[in-house]
Amino acid sequence: MLNDDLHLLERVQSWLQRGHPVALAFTLRTWGSAPRPVGSLLAISNSGEFEGSVSGGCVENAVIEEAEEVISTGTPKTLSYGVTDETAWTLGLPCGGTIDLLVIRLNDHRLVRAILDHTPVALFARVSTGDLAVGNATHRSGELLVDDTHLEAAAPLLAQGRTALQEIDGQEVLIRPFVRPWRLLIVGAVHIAQPLSTMAQLAGFNVTVIDPRPPYLTADRFPDLERVNDWPDSALQGMDLDARTAVAILSHDHKIDDPALRAALDSPAFYIGALGSRRNHERRLQRLSQDGTTAEQLDRIQAPIGLDIGGHSAGEIAVSILAQVIASRSSH
Repeated sequence: MLNDDLHLLERVQSWLQRGHPVALAFTLRTWGSAPRPVGSLLAISNSGEFEGSVSGGCVENAVIEEAEEVISTGTPKTLSYGVTDETAWTLGLPCGGTIDLLVIRLNDHRLVRAILDHTPVALFARVSTGDLAVGNATHRSGELLVDDTHLEAAAPLLAQGRTALQEIDGQEVLIRPFVRPWRLLIVGAVHIAQPLSTMAQLAGFNVTVIDPRPPYLTADRFPDLERVNDWPDSALQGMDLDARTAVAILSHDHKIDDPALRAALDSPAFYIGALGSRRNHERRLQRLSQDGTTAEQLDRIQAPIGLDIGGHSAGEIAVSILAQVIASRSSH
């Protein structure tokens, strides 16, 4: 579950438990320089509380007002905002984009629980009626009758974590996946790892720090995140590295870094980076090659780690690493 999605759904659960009806607003279509992608989600309760965003702040106030009527009547609304609107500077998109939004009342509180319990899962919303359903290969629930056609349309979107508007049985259906979180595994509980772990959490990554040295990996230095005090080759083998996983190897000690690299390179992780100078990296490549790592695998290593932004402090290097991770994720 993406961290932002998880927080939003937990808020929705709390509103529903307190007896507050809820509307969900989705970004349905975008043109031009719209600030938020298709599938962006804003949840609104009838108490005026809200969570999430469909436009980065441009039209949220107007959407919250429209949601009041949707909650009251149960009738979905499709809204359009853009720079061409007469009210562009007050509730439009002065950045120049145009967005269509779908606002739907959430009638079945069990759908939120189904998303939380069955991730990865797709939420289906029929645009014309506002009927909602949740489904994957093992679970189907909701007002909208989800059949194999829906699940076949959702399969590639779940794999990519991408939202799409599709025509199914002559009806427009928004398919919005809820998928496993992007993960950042940091090997080496060094000084750079401290700001990197904090920044990565703020950027929506689930972060784990791995280091076999207990004095480095303490709760004081790395609070509120998963810490694994083990050798990285053993730790990584048990972590199910997938295409939503990035690995940043920072210990600068080849006894720790080399086993971590071998384990990461045998996985489909979308990003593998290693700290060290170009000269040290050349020696690293020679060691790994002698151990049987292929040239194709070695080419996957981003080293020296991070984008070249001219930074020198631990915080600046952490920024460069996280920027490279996000850029790599966006290119996949």
